[in-house]
Formats: sequence, C-alpha cells, structure tokens
Amino acid sequence: MVWDDATDVLIVGYGAAGVCAALEARAAGADVLAVDRFNGGGATELSGGIVYAGGGTTIQREAGIDDTADAMFTYLAREVGDAVRPETLRSFVDSSPDMIDWLMGHGVPFEASVCPYKTSYPDNRYYLYYSGSECSGEFRALTPPVQRGHRAKGRGASGKMIYQPLARSAARAGVRFRPHTRVVALESDGDGRVIGVRARSMAHAPLLIRKRFAAMASIAAKPGIYYPPLRRVLERRLDALEHRYAREVRIRARHGVILCAGGYIANQDILARHAPGYTGGLALGTTGDDGSAIELAVAAGAVADRMDWRPRSGRTTRPSPARNRIRSVSRGSSPGRSSKVRSRCWTCRSARN
Repeated sequence: MVWDDATDVLIVGYGAAGVCAALEARAAGADVLAVDRFNGGGATELSGGIVYAGGGTTIQREAGIDDTADAMFTYLAREVGDAVRPETLRSFVDSSPDMIDWLMGHGVPFEASVCPYKTSYPDNRYYLYYSGSECSGEFRALTPPVQRGHRAKGRGASGKMIYQPLARSAARAGVRFRPHTRVVALESDGDGRVIGVRARSMAHAPLLIRKRFAAMASIAAKPGIYYPPLRRVLERRLDALEHRYAREVRIRARHGVILCAGGYIANQDILARHAPGYTGGLALGTTGDDGSAIELAVAAGAVADRMDWRPRSGRTTRPSPARNRIRSVSRGSSPGRSSKVRSRCWTCRSARN
C-alpha cells in the first residue's frame, strides 16, 4: 500500500476532544497529525464554553465555593443515571480539579466570578454558575447545591475560548493540523488492525477555492445551526467543491487512529433509527456531527453501544442523542477481548478526554 503521509498518532476530528487527545499524545512523545473535515473547532467552538467541574477546583476555591468530590459524585450519580459506569464517573469526579488546571495550563481562561442565581446561561458578569440541576428539589435534598459550571472567560458564547487556546497550544507543541480533509475509510492490515486512513483532502485545491470552502464551512456552522435551510444549501455547495477539487490521500498511523468526530445529531436517518423522538428538534451541532466516525469504526470491526441512549425521566438538561460510544473489538472476536480499534465517540462535555 502506498502512503501519502505518515504519523505516530492520527486524530480524526479536531474539536475540543481532538485537540486534547492531540496534546496528550504529543506530551507522550508521539508525532501527531490531526485532520478535520471542515475548519476545526467542532461544536465546542460554537458552544457556550461550559466545562462542568467540581470537587474543589482552583476556580471554586478562589471564589470561596466549598465543594467536595463526594458531594459532586452523589449529585452526578443521580443526575446521569446509567449513562456511564460508576467507576468512570468516579474517575471523572476525582480528576475534575486537575482537569481545570490542565486546561488553564494550556491557556483556557476561567474566572471566579460567581453567579448567585440559577440561569441557563450567565451574562458577561459571571463565569462560575449552576449549570446543572443542583438547585432543583430532588437534587437539593441529596446534597447542598454549589456552582460547578466553569464558563471560559469571553464575551458572548465563549466556546471559542476553550478551543482556540488549546489549538494554539497544540500548534506550539508541534501538532500538525490538516483542515478540509474528510476521512472516508479506516485502512487495516491483514489481521484487521487499523493502520491508517483513506481520506479526501482539499489541500491541493487552488487558494481561492480553499478560502471559499473555509468561508462556507464557517457560515454553515453558525448561523447555519439556527437556520437549517441555509445550512443545507451550503452543505450541497461544500459537497460540490469537494467532489470537484479534493484528492484522495492515504495517511499511515504507526501507533493509532483516534476518532473524535462527534455524534449523529446532524444525520436525520441515524437519528430516526436511534432517537426518533428528537428528529424535529434543533440540531445543536455541526454538519460534521453526521455519525460518520461511528460508521467508520463499525466498518473496521468496532461495536457501537448506547446509540439509543436517552435522558432518564425528569432530567432538565437538553437531550443528546449523540451521547454514545464505540466498544472496540478485533475482527472475528467477541466484545470484551483486546481491541484492534481503540476509539470512543462520546459527546465531549468536559474538554479533556
């Protein structure tokens, strides 16, 4: 097989999950290449920029908020139900303060300005608030409510203040980034082990075409997220440019491919199969949240799990049909054996995976 490029670790999808995976792989000494179908940033860059963290973070302590890991675990165990295993939840809670420090160490700004009341999203005076359901009667009876929503410091929707500092840190660390590159297949060796990808890249298109592609991708993401007809028109034009100008490339991954390309909220067919109750809602994600990474992993021998996961009755947080995962198995093996495809496709609520 002829390869056009090679790296130790290949990241597919370069939003918050992708850039954090890239930073950690680079810190471990790996050569890292990240690719993204569009401009990078994913849904995180468009979001409100909230990182749910507690147990006594640096920001909480600075604000005088008394929180413990046990209190946070007690609340979340009731809130998330069976969405994650107890040991996974415990690990998330116990590492929560370190996660905030890690993000700050890579330039993500937070501030200990406490919003004293419950709100869906605070104004620009406040950057630490009740982002969950801690104040509701059911949960208040379990443990005293505290503010755990760490909003990145920035005016308006501040998701850009999570992704952009992380991306700059990754670039300084030597992570290579190739935008406008759609992965269409995982390449495997004779034993079924994933050794790279096949992709279509706009890297060789004329400069004017690449600029046009980037501009349309940006508009399709936002405001296209709020006006689906505009997004659909731009998606067709993006597909047409890609069909005409993109070239096929093969990228070798010596030590692994990490899939971080989102869920399936933008794919009506998959949504209708697994979460039909949400087909009429606003697709709060990007065009790239079309389930393609999940399908790539399944085609390579992975096993999809919790594709139809729903919030339990009574929850007040927004349903996320994209919250699913890939269990990785070798071709011809049963679930639970050692993996040849190592991939998890979770909606990234905290920035560090």
